[in-house]
Amino acid sequence: MKEIITKKAENLREDIVSTIQEWIKIPSVEGEPADNMPFGKKVHKALTAALKKGEELGFKVKNVDNYAGHIEIGEGEDILAVLCHLDVVPEGSGWTYPPYAAEIHDGKIYGRGTIDDKGPAVAALYALKIVDELDIKLNKKVRLILGTNEESGMKGIDYYLKKEKMPDLAFSPDATFPAIYAEKGILDLEFTYPLKKSNSSVSILSIKGGSARNMVPDFCEVKLEGIDKKTAENLLSDLDYDKGALNLEENNSILTASYKGVSAHGSTPQEGVNAISRLLRLLPVLVNDDNPAAEFINFYNKKIGLESDGKSIGCADNDQVSGDLTFNVGVIDLDTDKVKFYVNIRYPVSSDGDKVINDIKESIPKKLIVKKYSEAKPLFVEKDDPFIVTLMNAYREFTGDDRDPIAIGGGTYARKMKKGVAFGPLFPGEKELAHQKDEFISIDNLIKSTAIYAKSIIDIAGAK
Repeated sequence: MKEIITKKAENLREDIVSTIQEWIKIPSVEGEPADNMPFGKKVHKALTAALKKGEELGFKVKNVDNYAGHIEIGEGEDILAVLCHLDVVPEGSGWTYPPYAAEIHDGKIYGRGTIDDKGPAVAALYALKIVDELDIKLNKKVRLILGTNEESGMKGIDYYLKKEKMPDLAFSPDATFPAIYAEKGILDLEFTYPLKKSNSSVSILSIKGGSARNMVPDFCEVKLEGIDKKTAENLLSDLDYDKGALNLEENNSILTASYKGVSAHGSTPQEGVNAISRLLRLLPVLVNDDNPAAEFINFYNKKIGLESDGKSIGCADNDQVSGDLTFNVGVIDLDTDKVKFYVNIRYPVSSDGDKVINDIKESIPKKLIVKKYSEAKPLFVEKDDPFIVTLMNAYREFTGDDRDPIAIGGGTYARKMKKGVAFGPLFPGEKELAHQKDEFISIDNLIKSTAIYAKSIIDIAGAK
């Protein structure tokens, strides 16, 4: 069976690649709701295109009020779901190739969504086609469920599950291989710090940085009044920082200081360079202590700074299953009377969001208001669960890799299921570029993952 499935997947290579390119060219970042399109026109266009492709391949399709949809094969009462999403995070800056052109270079397709998660969705779609072409008798319905706002709250899948039957089993190609038996909890927090008015000689007019809570921000800028470029350069000259990352521009007596960082996934903040934190670290030498934002800046540098584990702000935690808590400031917005910043936290499976919030509150001033923006509870399935074992067997058959299931900090739709796990598409040793510039997917590995998903579906849903 392995050889037959591998040949089928290889024969579909051209179709798989062209479909991914078609979907990547739709910049499906969540937008404002419009005309029965709850997550904006571009996300709606992506969902429509995907369901149309499923229909063209001869499968049953259903659009659930433009919140999500599914593509289905098989029969039976039980449902095996393959969980993917069509929305993407903002593209950020600094790409080598255009983020929505889906160009191919050195056997890789480049573009926002190639690995997270349009590429895997296409792999799952053509895995269904392989199973269908093999005329495998299925005793379960197999649904490729396509969500539309996984990156910003998972409301689409929540709506879908209110309208459709909960799948009995599910795997989500939205992470890494092999099977993932544990996902950390995800907590998004909004912090609001009020600012007093003053007549400071140097005024901070604004600070803006980041584009998404679950991305390490690669850009931040501050606008200052009352200080010129030459003075700022002199004040900064003795500090230890990446001089090439900071840019100073003066225009009409307004000094703009911008910092260029390195984006990374919010679950691995240690792999990026947080532009917000780096720029705030430099501001104390540019503003006086009587500046209304000075107190906030000093707080930030003392309690958050360049840390990615939440230690100084009081919420550091870990367990043996999922490892350390991670803490990422993804967005900041300061104006004349307040500053808001948004934090994405991944906490260990043995903890919970309320504990994290309480730990933080004990370590911060009362004037700093903390609000829970959203939370996704942790996921945990025993390593020896038959479902995990079946997925692992398919993975090992096509790769020869006998490593154990793993735990991750990332979050997938799997945690929304009665029993679900993440499963691929990134292979061990591959570079992780989800939420970063130059995101890509290897075409060879894409074909391999298509074959693995087809075999997994057959082993789980095939009539015995």
